Amino acid sequence: MAWKTRSVLLCVALSLWSKPACPEGRKDPEVYMNATQIIERWGYQALAYDAVTEDGYILTLVRILPNANKWKSERPVIFLQHGLESSCVDWVNNLPGQSAGFYFADAGFDVWLGNFRGNLYARRHRTLKPQEKEFWRFTWDEMAKYDLPALVGKALEISKADKLYYVGHSEGTLTAFAKFSTDQQFADKVHTFFALAPVVTVKYIKGPSRFLSPLVKNIQAFEELFGQGLFLPKESFISKLVQDFCPIVVARELCSDLLFLIAGPELHQINTTRIAVYLAHHPSGTSTENIIHFGQMVNSGLCQMYDFGNEEENKKHYDGKTTPPLYDVSKVTVPTVLFWSASDILATPVDVQRSILARVPHVVEVHNLTDFSHLDFIWGLRAAYEIYRPVERFIYKDYSTRHNRRP
Repeated sequence: MAWKTRSVLLCVALSLWSKPACPEGRKDPEVYMNATQIIERWGYQALAYDAVTEDGYILTLVRILPNANKWKSERPVIFLQHGLESSCVDWVNNLPGQSAGFYFADAGFDVWLGNFRGNLYARRHRTLKPQEKEFWRFTWDEMAKYDLPALVGKALEISKADKLYYVGHSEGTLTAFAKFSTDQQFADKVHTFFALAPVVTVKYIKGPSRFLSPLVKNIQAFEELFGQGLFLPKESFISKLVQDFCPIVVARELCSDLLFLIAGPELHQINTTRIAVYLAHHPSGTSTENIIHFGQMVNSGLCQMYDFGNEEENKKHYDGKTTPPLYDVSKVTVPTVLFWSASDILATPVDVQRSILARVPHVVEVHNLTDFSHLDFIWGLRAAYEIYRPVERFIYKDYSTRHNRRP
């Protein structure tokens, strides 16, 4: 079993650190561009804003200005929130017509791309520096509690809209479900929630990622192995192992492929000419505590707040409670549209059916997609037709009805 554990750890590390280790073939200029540069390269106008959270994190919020010819006056505001280890770039790193960010801009929507704390677009703080461990003391709990209201609030402030449409992928759905279930005032700012590869529980997760979950039971040991702040920093043991392994010629193709092994091994929907671009921007970074939190969810099968590892610490953070509080998604009132697939090994059918379909009360549409891996929801070549187009049509009908107008 020891060799299996080491093999899994190596696979995970290789996938997450394929960016620095596999430089060969990177000739696409988007490899070296940031989000706004990529957007502008394709002829769209992009603006970047700072959204400051209540606890001091400074998050970059990117806006793609809409096609002025589509809507005569007010236009729908759509907010896109990325998943785990991702960033706003994931919504624009395919070609126009294939990327959600470009697709919705072409539809005439006012498009906003959020970033969660810890990724490359959200590593600033009013008082803390990324070099300090305290900067990285967060999980998706804080993303839900602090990041989402800051990002959505800024988008509504600038656009002068009262409400918006929320599109989330993976962790971007988990945080939304959590926030909607605990903050009705925030929920009232969202017309409709479009959940792509939706996550509430991850009890039945498959693939190599599952093998990390037993390790999180010892938080201190996990942090020593994978980093005590940023997950897999360059000085970690696993990272050093990767740096020695990936430069070997026979290993370079493996470095690229393993990213997709973690989220689903099928590559038939991926534009293989864009893999260098994907790997240049993904993973974008998160905290080790956040990874531990997901591991705890695998072990418990529950959607609950972070477990600090002992009853005394939990009491300090949770008003005397010895165990982390649960999120009750039956309290979500936002109309929800689901896009999920039986081929997704991270947002699995059993988890979706038991934790979302059976519990979330206001699911208005369900799209069960065929042969979509976890990353196909944002990178797949069929995503525009099978996801973004239905979202566009739903918003078109809903917004026109609300405002009694047509574009």
